[in-house]
Order: sequence, then C-alpha cells, then structure tokens
Amino acid sequence: MSATDLSFAGPRVEERPLMAMDLAYGSSSVRDGGGPLVNRLQRWAGDAYWQLLSHHKGHIVQQTSHGLTMEFADARHCMQAAFALNELAETLNARASESEQLRLRTGAHLAGYGRGQRTPLEQDVQLTSELTAMAEPGEVLVTAELRDRLADGLDADLEDMGHWVESFAQPVRLFRAHPRHERAAERLPNGSRDLRPGLAVIPFKAGVHESKRWMIGELIADGVIARLSHSLGLRVIARQSTTALRDSDGLQQIEHHLGATFVLSGSYSIRNGRLIVTAELAEARSHALLWTGRLQHALDDLLQEQSELLHELAHTVAQALGTAHVSQALARPLPSLDSSFLMLAGISMVHSHSAKAFERGREALTALTERHPGHALPRAWLAMWHALNVVKGSSAHAARDIKQAREQTQRALDAEPRNAMAQAVEGYIQYQLLGNLKLAHGHLTSAVEANPSEPMAWLFKSLFSAMWGSSSLAVTEAYVARSLSPVDPLQYFFDLFTGNALLADRQLEHAITCGRKSLRAHKHHVPTLRVLLTAHAELGQIDQGRAVVDQLRAEAPELTVSSYLGMGSQESPLRQRMANAMRMLGLPEA
Repeated sequence: MSATDLSFAGPRVEERPLMAMDLAYGSSSVRDGGGPLVNRLQRWAGDAYWQLLSHHKGHIVQQTSHGLTMEFADARHCMQAAFALNELAETLNARASESEQLRLRTGAHLAGYGRGQRTPLEQDVQLTSELTAMAEPGEVLVTAELRDRLADGLDADLEDMGHWVESFAQPVRLFRAHPRHERAAERLPNGSRDLRPGLAVIPFKAGVHESKRWMIGELIADGVIARLSHSLGLRVIARQSTTALRDSDGLQQIEHHLGATFVLSGSYSIRNGRLIVTAELAEARSHALLWTGRLQHALDDLLQEQSELLHELAHTVAQALGTAHVSQALARPLPSLDSSFLMLAGISMVHSHSAKAFERGREALTALTERHPGHALPRAWLAMWHALNVVKGSSAHAARDIKQAREQTQRALDAEPRNAMAQAVEGYIQYQLLGNLKLAHGHLTSAVEANPSEPMAWLFKSLFSAMWGSSSLAVTEAYVARSLSPVDPLQYFFDLFTGNALLADRQLEHAITCGRKSLRAHKHHVPTLRVLLTAHAELGQIDQGRAVVDQLRAEAPELTVSSYLGMGSQESPLRQRMANAMRMLGLPEA
C-alpha cells in the first residue's frame, strides 16, 4: 500500500456519528399528531436545546413528526450531547406536572456516507432511528461501530447488551451508555504512581481537504510513540488511550484523564505529493508551549520503516523535553518542581556536558529519593550518577562514590526486587567498578528477564559481553538497545556502547565511526575517548591515536595505565587491549 492509498475506498468513504431522538410523554411515545417534534422541543426547552446542540458540534439532518436525527463531528460530542439533553430534560421535569414530564429515547450509530454525498446512507439512518424504539425513556443505546470510537470510563460508562436480532434485518451489537462517573475505588494511590513524566501524542488532525485521509494522523502518532516509547525517564501513553482524546476540548482534560505532563499534537495537509506537518509540544498543566515546528517530507516517507519525518519529529520532541527539564531544574529551587520534572531533569543531567548541570543532577535525584523513598527508579539513577562520576575520572573519592552507588541500588532493589533499571545498574557497577563477573552476570540477566524492553539493561549487557563474553553477542545486544530507544535524548551513550561492542568484535573502522558520532554529541566523554584511541592504535593510526590521548589527558589529567587497570577487573581481554593501546600511544604507566 502506498501513502496515496491512505483513504477509504469503496462506497463508505466517510463516517460520522448519527443520533436519533424520540420524545416520550411518560410511557407513551409521541408518534402521532401534535405537530413536529422540533416545535415541541422549542416550546419545551426554548433556546437551551439549540445552544446545547451547537456547543456539542451537532446539527439536525432529518426531522419528522415523531423524531429527530442529528449529526455530530465526533463520537465524544455525540455522547456529551445525549447526556446533556437528558440532564436538561430532568431539570425541566422538576418544574412540570407528572402528565407534562418528557423523556428522551436515544439511539446512536456510526453512519457511512457515499462517495461525494453529504447525507448519510439510508440504511444507517434507518438503523439509528430504530434504536429509539428499543430504548427506555432516558436511555441511550449505541451500536458496536460507534462504541469502538468511544473510551469506556472516559466518554461514557458502557454496558454490553450483546447481539440483538429482533427488530433488525441482521444481528446488531448494542451497548447501553451511561454518563461517566469517576469511582474512587478505581483511582491509583499516589504512592504507586509512576514518577516519570507522561507524554500524550494525540493523533494529528487532518486539514480541511484531507478528511478522507484521517488515517494519516493515526500513523504519525503511532510512529512517534513507537520511537519514544522506551526513552529514558519518559512514560509514553499508548495510542489507544490518546485516540480517545483526539477531539478533546483542552489540555486540562488530557492531563486529568491520561495523567499526561506533556502533550504533542498537530495537524497535516498534503500538497503536490508532500506531507506538511505542523506540530506543537505543550506542558499540560501550565499550557506553556515548549516547541512548535513545521516539517515537510514526501508523502510516501510516512510508510517507510526508517521514516525521516517520524525520526525528525520524535528526535526534536525528545530534545525539547530534556532541554525544558534541565533549564527549569537549574533555574528554580528543587522543592518547587514537580516530581516528574525532577525525574527527567535528573536523568538528563546525569549525562550533561556541563559539570554544573552534572552536579545538579545528583541534587535533583537525591531530592527525589527523599521525596519518594519507596520508589526504585530515582535511586537507580542516583547510583548511576555515582558510578559515572568514577568512570569519567571526575571523582575525587572513587571508593566513596562506589560505596554510595551500591547503597542506592541495594535500597532500590529492597523496594522493588524486579526493577530492571536497578538490576542493570548494579550489574554495571559489579563488572565495571568491582570486577565481580558472576554477580554482574546474574544482575544483568535478571534485568533483561524483568523487562526485556529496558534499553539500559541491554546496553550494560552489551558492555559485559564486550569485556568478558562474546564480542559478536555484544554487537547484537547493543543494536537491540538502540532499537528499543531509537531517538533517545542520550543517544551519545548508545553510540558509545555500540562503538565499544564493535571494538571488541574488531570492527575497528565502524567502532571509530560510532565513537566519533558519540564524541560530536559529548566532546568531553572519557570512555568514548578510550574506545577511539584503542581503535586508532590497533589500525596503526598512531598520530590520530595520540591526538585522542591528548584530549583524554586534558579531561582526566591524573589518568595512567595502572589507574585505568585498577578500575574493575584486569582480566578482561578488551580492557587489556585498551591498556596496551594507551602504552603504545604514550600514556604514563603510573
């Protein structure tokens, strides 16, 4: 299927909700005499009825002496109108005598429209009308087709009535719709909520001339969600949930129903075979706009596995989120920041280029562990901070940092024994800093088993395999990690580990390519420099290797071959290769 086929073929090229309504006095349906129903509604409710219909994006498409059929822009507004009209009836009935009280019988269906037609198909109009004969006064019945466009518990509380054959030419699956009411027992306690900020990617809206290609908006959302779904420190909400809010009236509703901290939304149009996407990223609570942009690519690009448009959009959003959190964490007092802000800001600053931001990352994660002592994730990342402080060569007290790192992983695992990130960091500490291969392997295996979709578990497992296991397996594991988080804001870290695996596998040119890519994003990263100098030395590129050693000594003046070998196990073949390369390129032995 090509992108030009992203529309419905056949007779039903468009679908919209229809709602039929019968008015009943007491228990007898008003089907005979008395004037058109619309006139009775005007006498009954005055302007309130028309105001409600307009507010909920509806209009009358057909009226008879006994009923009305109305069309709506979307399923949510259709349900809101049905409930609002019933509520209006109840309000007016409170002031009327028993004989004058009115009840609404309501049925709703997702109707199709023929090609080039502005009116719904006759069989769908007939079906919608017949639903009112089955509805009790005050009741709203919907077909399965419309129910699929509604979110149960969000748009309405939906009760399955099963298949109904009587009164219909073919079996019809029906649902009874009740006004939604939030049940306190179903709310999650605050202590169990995910500390990561939530991102809701709302399906993009079609431009005026693209309504037949509404599917494109779903594909854009799907693609961005897939690319961001395993980004470190971010909770990306599934499209099944965000689709239910595609016609939401505002960010506040999205925040309330989905727990979203941020919302990505937008629109698209097609011109001369080009897909033009306008997008904006906003903070749900404050409505602050974090980023807005306009992207343009060939329409067929959207269906490619390596879609440039989707990659660019996801990458830009990831970078904007990281930047926004870090800037707030640096500028504002930590107690004033929401926990989700602290979480993503802390993770971003653990890998910051700035020494000031790196230190602030420790403060942010420490504040988070104090605020939420029973959560494993902030402790795991605080342990990661201490470990990286040693690995980068910036720690003034390496033994103390290692001890503090292990204290945090142990407390994290006490709280959540199967937390994949905590298991992965503990494994990393065991082999990279303590040289305990057996314990390291056990923790890394547990991390992958606990969550096969945790990219950091695969990254650390790749490094373990590169150091002491199979070099070809290390390459595979690195690429698994990359596939799980293809546009991660910490991409340099993924490039480093991939380069390290390629170095272990003696794919030296490819290792240099990955190392240079990592270094472009993080110029002062010591482990990346070690990968590069080793690859250059083993290729006989001595001048290039010595230039990297000069950079390394500028970043870590105290580093010697012996101090490097003293960090972790000396028995690793790859570590020995790196030590030999350092000697070859002139780094002091002690």
